[in-house]
Amino acid sequence: MNGLSEDEFKKVLKAQCIGLTGGVATGKSTVAQILRDLGKTVIDADQLARDVVKPGSYALSELIQHFGRNIVTKDGQLDRATVRTLVMDDPGQRKALEGIIHPAIHRSLKKIVEDLNLHQTKKYFFYEAALIFETGRDQLFRELWVTSCPEDIQLSRLCDRSKLSKTEALKLIAAQMPQTEKTRKASLVLDTNCSLDELRQQVEDCVKAKAP
Repeated sequence: MNGLSEDEFKKVLKAQCIGLTGGVATGKSTVAQILRDLGKTVIDADQLARDVVKPGSYALSELIQHFGRNIVTKDGQLDRATVRTLVMDDPGQRKALEGIIHPAIHRSLKKIVEDLNLHQTKKYFFYEAALIFETGRDQLFRELWVTSCPEDIQLSRLCDRSKLSKTEALKLIAAQMPQTEKTRKASLVLDTNCSLDELRQQVEDCVKAKAP
């Protein structure tokens, strides 16, 4: 069976795919897990990003060519900490990184849609990704669900989970589109500054309101 053309793939995304996004440490992964528990298909962009730079991959070879071999560990894996340091304060390098990674992720997403026959089911599915707005891909999707929480909660969560200093965490947050702008552009906003049970109820209510 032939795969989807690029135009066909984009039509599937526009008709069936809900983008799940939001600032770092605002609860995307928690919402994604709730959606999976409810039986929804959720494709994780972070997992795709890890897969497309596995040793021997075309994307990894492109990254090495651009950034040098110091971005690879002794066992051939991408050294994400090194790459993060290289791009954190350099918008040009960040753009170069995204120019390699995002097309590879796009191709991987297309293959998953084909492999799971999602275009045949006609049911909606979710794509969890942090940088949908920042990469100008927000128009690709049927709608956009955005997670949000107060900035002090976001900062606290990020420092706790990533063991970053407050300065490092603030830099990471500042590199993304402000939460206020994301929520303004959202089809639906999920407030994650609540208990897990309350968040689960929010998500369940939103899912019930959708069809199919």
